Amino acid sequence: MKPRRAPAWRTALVAGILATGAASIVILPPARSTSRVVGSLGPSPGAAAQQPIPGVAKGGSGPRKVATGGVQGADPVEAAACAAGRNGGATDVGVTASTIKLGATVVDSGIGASFLRDARYGMIAVKDAVNRRGGVCGRKLELVLKDDGWNYRVGGEHIRSLVEDSKVFALAVVPSSEGLKNVSDGGYLRKKGVPVVGSDGMLIHQYSDPYIWPVAASTISTMHIMAQQAYDAGARHFGIVYEHTYHFGLEGAYAFNAAVKRLTGSDIPGYSNPMTDPKCDERFCGIADEQASYGTEIQTFNNSCQTGVRCDFVALLLEPSTAINWMTSGAIAPADGFRMGGPQPLFTRAFAQECGARCHDLWLWTGYDPPIGGNLGRPAIAEYVDAVNSAGSSADSTNTFVEGAYVGMSMLVQALERTGPDLTRTNLIRVLDSMDFSIGLAPGLSWRAGNHFANTRMQAWSIQYKDRFSGWRDQRVAMNDPWVGMDIPK
Repeated sequence: MKPRRAPAWRTALVAGILATGAASIVILPPARSTSRVVGSLGPSPGAAAQQPIPGVAKGGSGPRKVATGGVQGADPVEAAACAAGRNGGATDVGVTASTIKLGATVVDSGIGASFLRDARYGMIAVKDAVNRRGGVCGRKLELVLKDDGWNYRVGGEHIRSLVEDSKVFALAVVPSSEGLKNVSDGGYLRKKGVPVVGSDGMLIHQYSDPYIWPVAASTISTMHIMAQQAYDAGARHFGIVYEHTYHFGLEGAYAFNAAVKRLTGSDIPGYSNPMTDPKCDERFCGIADEQASYGTEIQTFNNSCQTGVRCDFVALLLEPSTAINWMTSGAIAPADGFRMGGPQPLFTRAFAQECGARCHDLWLWTGYDPPIGGNLGRPAIAEYVDAVNSAGSSADSTNTFVEGAYVGMSMLVQALERTGPDLTRTNLIRVLDSMDFSIGLAPGLSWRAGNHFANTRMQAWSIQYKDRFSGWRDQRVAMNDPWVGMDIPK
């Protein structure tokens, strides 16, 4: 058997890293044992390596040979068919002999920019590495980005423009979840046959739409895992504050209550269906973004959680700016004697610093291995951090959505390579629906036709803040969603 050769785009990344003296790529998730504090306190001992999942490197395009720069053991004739100028030419919309045009909506403005703005750098880092190497089958990647402000209507309009006016071949990552929901809800992606590859997974429609391949764990999975872990740790009296302005808050609140009811036998006190009647009542508190004050809602929630049978776990299902406003305006905090957990939008350095002592010991959940502490000693993590910093010197590589964009774009490139010179949407979709993938930043991911729940595992880190932000504590807790595909709002 001939030795396997790394895909072209990853070879380019390795070359760039080696030029600066860093280590090469490995595909090794970390082992976990005891809790430790990491972050600006400095690195701690590295985690033991595990073996990559079987079959990850085999590809998913079926028995047909795939002629790409990353194909292992391809014969000279096959390899030549994938070279620049000899790759099939204009095989589909957005594809020429020299380019592949991709598009995405991003968030450079509005409230969502606090956690989604830097995601573009994860995408650009991978694109640049691929293009430095000469592209995929001699075709360089073009990436058209449109800012939609995390707005459902505007995002939908921009995606339609990318497809119909810009003539993109596929949509890459699409960090702005609201607009993606717009076009998915209306069946637009299916009608146009346009794949969306490597999305952030915030909303549950991304897992049921056959034209979307998420790399992240969904908000619903986050809330399932949060409830189950808290219950396993002894919590029996739950509360939640959620943002009803955006779909991730509505979906997550619905699923969190369903999980709590499954575990305890009762709804959260004050529960009303957030999809039809979002309001703040007792321990089930829906709030709008960017209110001038949350005094009334905070009083309602605090009174319910701190009198009689006290809350022992609270979920903070908010985006960063609203969460900071809520936490610094008198809301009860983890320091008040109970545990609190938050979703992926809060996993940013800026949030941890600005929320301050009120967020000390707030558990945050991520579906990736974050570039923190001992993880920084792992070559795949170091490669990711270096690549993102090269794409944007101010980018926050600890931001879960930046890491997810890097993972999603990497997955798209690997799918393009496996598809080969005959690059059509139909052929790409065939590859995606039988694909296994890992680059050492997340669990091994697999997608199959009819099942796009590739990532259902999350891990927890807690903010450490006394006189200053001193990093995150690895809680050594990693869990799979116990109810995958359940509790989808109606």
